[in-house]
Amino acid sequence: MNRETGRRGGLLSLWIVLSSCAPEAQPAPQAPPLQYAPPPYGYPQGYYGAPAPPQGYGAPPAYGAPPQGYGAPAPAPAPAPAPPPGHPLLVPLVGAVMWQAETRAVLEELKAHLTPDKVALVTGIPLVFDPDPTQVNAFAGCDDSGAPFIAGTEGLLEAIDGMSQTKATDELFGTRTYDTYAQVAAAALVSPQGGSARLPMGIVPAQLVPDLRRLSRAHEIFDEIVAFTFGHELSHHYLGHTGCAHGQPAGIPPAVSDLGRLASSVVPLFNQPNEIAADSAGCINVLDTGRARAGVAYRWSEEGGLWLLDFFSRLDAAAGASPLLGFLRTHPSPALRIPVVQGVAATWRFQHPG
Repeated sequence: MNRETGRRGGLLSLWIVLSSCAPEAQPAPQAPPLQYAPPPYGYPQGYYGAPAPPQGYGAPPAYGAPPQGYGAPAPAPAPAPAPPPGHPLLVPLVGAVMWQAETRAVLEELKAHLTPDKVALVTGIPLVFDPDPTQVNAFAGCDDSGAPFIAGTEGLLEAIDGMSQTKATDELFGTRTYDTYAQVAAAALVSPQGGSARLPMGIVPAQLVPDLRRLSRAHEIFDEIVAFTFGHELSHHYLGHTGCAHGQPAGIPPAVSDLGRLASSVVPLFNQPNEIAADSAGCINVLDTGRARAGVAYRWSEEGGLWLLDFFSRLDAAAGASPLLGFLRTHPSPALRIPVVQGVAATWRFQHPG
């Protein structure tokens, strides 16, 4: 073996020794697969935020109301609570005959809770109804012989019934039927062709129409709105605004055919201060009567007046009337009368705690 061969053999031996000491080669590690949290709508989260759910198919759309015709159905109205113990259900008020009879009963109850001097002035004043459905009106006046009377229109009773039915539905079931009714009725009443305030079918969901709790609550609300409405008109007589209420015996009401002419002649006499005074006196009469009903029947409050004035304010808005121009009319704007009623009620409660 020469020197060169010996050197190569030494290097080969060294390589063998080193190779035997080196660890066994391992395969290169592979990256684990990407993991995503379970996405709610089939898309991975975290990429520009959670994606909006797909439209329709049971998920609400990202913007606006859900599309019609598919997807989850609208939630059913909430079940009505049971009436409190000792609170009997009232009979439904259906149709003009029942509305008129109930209004007369409410008016007599209001009279019974006036002070004796006021009762003496309004004894025997008749209440007459004009069958016109296109007018939503009530007024107090004197007929051609100088006898006092109070009048209301069929359209007013229809409006009070519509308010009562929808307010009761919304209160018990969490719906928004009053807003729909007020919009539809106001548009009909101010239209050039004339219209009616009668509650259209379909505004109250059909499955709720026969609910006895709803009908009973509507009866209560009807009475409360009627109490403020005709308590206001009654006060025009005992406050001396008409000048013809003197404790007269029961008289014959004026002919229905004369009511339009009488209204045009007597209503302008009631200037705005008189209307505010009638709102105040009528509200106090309602609250006094409501206090006497506590524990026996539904307790009236100023809410009936606020509901009525809200409806009239929507009627004004539909007609394009400005509340700032109310002083040009015989009655102040309903929007300006609402805080008056609220203030009178707050003062009354301060004077009658408990």
